[in-house]
Amino acid sequence: KREKMIALSLAWFALKRMPRILVLIFNIVSIFLTIFLLVGCYNSSQQSTFLARYEFNKQSPMYNVVTTSFNSSDTTKGLQNIIIRSGYLGVCVDNIPANYDPEETICFSRKNISNVALYDELNIKVFNIRSSNNSSATNSTNLNILDLAHSTSVEVIHPYVLMATVILSILMFCLVVYVTIPKIPFKSKLNNILLLLAPVLVLIWGIGAMWTHVGINASANFVPDASMNIIKVRKGKKAATMSWFAFSFLLLDCIILWILYFRDRKSLSEEIDKVKNNHYDGKYASDGSTLGYKV
Repeated sequence: KREKMIALSLAWFALKRMPRILVLIFNIVSIFLTIFLLVGCYNSSQQSTFLARYEFNKQSPMYNVVTTSFNSSDTTKGLQNIIIRSGYLGVCVDNIPANYDPEETICFSRKNISNVALYDELNIKVFNIRSSNNSSATNSTNLNILDLAHSTSVEVIHPYVLMATVILSILMFCLVVYVTIPKIPFKSKLNNILLLLAPVLVLIWGIGAMWTHVGINASANFVPDASMNIIKVRKGKKAATMSWFAFSFLLLDCIILWILYFRDRKSLSEEIDKVKNNHYDGKYASDGSTLGYKV
């Protein structure tokens, strides 16, 4: 019987605080989504979460030039088949031929990679152009697919907004847990902080999600044209979906918290009005009885 009462008490506690429990659930989901989005392409096990995927376009008329350039050396033979995925914290080079490296996948962080051997190997000469009419010297036009992918992670899409979102989401989770527990101090002040934090978080990651969307689409639309269709770019649909779902859950958290705030304010106003009415009714009843006594 005691266990049944405890179960009923817990069920009533959960039912009464169901909106805040939903806030906690949505907040946890958004935290995991943003963390997995942040660590995408940080190592080979996370390369499925990428912002953009780069590879040489086999349908391009220039693909034979690329293939000839790589196959001219036994070391670089087969590098035309590589796939490079860029993420917030780095890039992963996949499908590396065994004759070049025994590891099929190599990942690089956001630091400078121009001194990496693979960077130089992927630097191909597309055209040789004579420097002047009176000179036999030539200048080459180079194309580096690894440099383009790395520039997406370093120059186009920065991880700092996403890092701030992860930190603030964890802080928001702690505040929601604290204000949900009954009979603890400073609940009112922390609840006010929570009400301010929720829209700020929505604004920050709203900007981050739009930035991610623009960066992904810019890479997919501009790089193929800029490379004369030599490089093909595929959008990271998984990363884009995760970013917008995280934004949606944060927006739901903000809406629920503010609905709870207005509901509590309304209940408090009704209680105050009820107390005032009872006070006035008692006052008038006392006056009436006193007057009747005097008469």
